[in-house]
Amino acid sequence: MGITRTDWSERYTEGRGFRRLGDEEKGLLVEHASAPEGGRALDVGCGAGEMSVYLASLGYTVDGADFAEGALEQARADHPDAQVRWLCLDIERDDPAPLGNDLYDLVVFRLSVAFLHDRTRVLHALGRRLREGGTMLIITPLAAHTPAEKRGIALDEKEIAALTCGWTSVQRIAAGDGLAALVLRGPCADTVAVERSVPATGYAVAGALAVVTDEHGRVLLGWSKRGMWEAPGGKIDGAEPLDGAGVRELAEETGLHATGASVVSILTDAAQGVPRVTAVIRIAGFTGTLTTAEPQKFTRWEWHDPHGLGCLGPVFTPAANALAAVWPGVIPGLPPGNAYPTPAEPPPVPGEPGS
Repeated sequence: MGITRTDWSERYTEGRGFRRLGDEEKGLLVEHASAPEGGRALDVGCGAGEMSVYLASLGYTVDGADFAEGALEQARADHPDAQVRWLCLDIERDDPAPLGNDLYDLVVFRLSVAFLHDRTRVLHALGRRLREGGTMLIITPLAAHTPAEKRGIALDEKEIAALTCGWTSVQRIAAGDGLAALVLRGPCADTVAVERSVPATGYAVAGALAVVTDEHGRVLLGWSKRGMWEAPGGKIDGAEPLDGAGVRELAEETGLHATGASVVSILTDAAQGVPRVTAVIRIAGFTGTLTTAEPQKFTRWEWHDPHGLGCLGPVFTPAANALAAVWPGVIPGLPPGNAYPTPAEPPPVPGEPGS
């Protein structure tokens, strides 16, 4: 289940200590994120407010957001005169309306991004709240310098690759004491359909990809060990039904069990000279808990906003084509291929209009 809002609040009310803001962190803020005149900053996961107050001292108008009321109570007590607007907000799940409509020049995640599940979706959503030329700054512990029992607070290299994918400019800076700072700008790098480096074998390849959405209409994609986003799926096993292949692969890779599935399109193209046929399987519903069931293949699974699928960076070509078969035009500039929609009307899907 993970750490809840109540758990975090109790940590602050019990007076547990957290890593103080270091001089190297302050220095990189001055060098890479100095406040423009009238600049606005958002400190996500602000905790007891040390970063928020420092940003205010640099000249920013600051919103400090945390999902734990206990953290904000501590921030108000520690910094009674701070020119910071404190917001109790779960940036991943709550309605972002309290942030308002004004754009930010800087969004900071200090020691907090590892606790997000759908990191890519959250970062790109906040990226759309940046002014042109604005900066997303992430300060995170590195897994290589973190004890195994605290692995959940840190990111490894593959997680960092997934997190920074889809940004036009990515700069990485050592921030001292096992920390890395990621300076991100340009939150909408084009999605590019890419192939795997190892070519397919055989005279032809037949596979099935599952397109599954949650109750909010967000689509599931995994960051693979190949360094690209992929949909659940794989090769068809013998005379296996197309929809059965998609359902099986979904369960094997994610731990989710489909409660309904239908073939919505058949795609044909070629990879490294090998003809390829891909069935697009629309999952009507599912049970189970999302997990990285095949860690040798995938680093993590995340739910993505369909409106942001054009800004993901590398996506496996069949997956990109499958997404475009369900949401035409969502990914421009796809390589040549053919799509043959099935005549059957797919069942209603949670999260979609009319379902």
